[in-house]
Amino acid sequence: MSLNPLAAAPDAHMRRLVDDFLAAQRSPGTSSSYAADIAIFLGWLAARGKHPLETARPDIDRYRNWLAEPIGPDGKPTANGRPRYAPATVARKLSAVRALYTYLTERRILAGSPAAGVKGPQVTREPRGRAIGDNHVRLLLAAAVGHSAQAEAIVCLLLLNGLRVTEVCNVNVEHLQREPGGGHSVTIRGKGGKDARVALNDRTELAVLAVAAARSSGPLLRRQDGRRARHDSAAPWLPYNRQAVSRLLVELGQQSGLLGDAKDQVDRLYPHRLRHTFVTMLLDRDVSLPAVQDAARHASADTTRLYDRSRIAFKEHPTHQLVFD
Repeated sequence: MSLNPLAAAPDAHMRRLVDDFLAAQRSPGTSSSYAADIAIFLGWLAARGKHPLETARPDIDRYRNWLAEPIGPDGKPTANGRPRYAPATVARKLSAVRALYTYLTERRILAGSPAAGVKGPQVTREPRGRAIGDNHVRLLLAAAVGHSAQAEAIVCLLLLNGLRVTEVCNVNVEHLQREPGGGHSVTIRGKGGKDARVALNDRTELAVLAVAAARSSGPLLRRQDGRRARHDSAAPWLPYNRQAVSRLLVELGQQSGLLGDAKDQVDRLYPHRLRHTFVTMLLDRDVSLPAVQDAARHASADTTRLYDRSRIAFKEHPTHQLVFD
């Protein structure tokens, strides 16, 4: 199934509408996410001979059920299989469909949205994964320093400043700003297309300035694409993307001995786990909830409280009272 929504659209008219819908999104991240989700929806409709402008409420209900349908290793439906998509993913994909039909309704392409009122799965609101401990943080920072200046800047921005991975990838050198009282900040484009000025941690500041060096513009974080290297010429520089950052963290986790099955190791290392750790470290150091909310740029205090409840509930769970030598 194509992940290109324009290629998945059934005709030129629908391609224009989908293209306009994606262009209307304020955030490039939202547009990119919607694009993949809408492509899957359009492909599903095409396989069933349905046109997007002729769908009805039952079609959207069936699509929701298909998203959550249990499947086996071969991808075919089975009673005891795993859901095709996790509940949170189903909810996100339905949100994209609702947004598309709301847009078409507002433009009066349709009289009403067939997705209005379609209920998605109940999603447990808990922070994904768990934070890594202070010792793990030290190991990861040391591995990043040993790897490269780029790696250190990336890890610092994720771990000590709590940036989201898309925010890290989109930082340009010209987004750095020296503050009147000393130190530097960086302006990032956050969720919902909102700009925010983030004060850099002292260590992050040193790492970021080392990477920026004498450059005055362009992507702050770059990598050399070794696959495109030619004889007698250096590989071209490319901006970091989500996938490259994820691969880097796995590499650092392996080099530092952080990843593994042992008691003092972690099973996975991914960008959001470092942002989770940033929030948890602030809470562990008795920073107030409002201040942590502001630092993490959570739209709602309830989101910050989820991290706090998760952290405390784990530490104070009664199972820790059962100790046997």
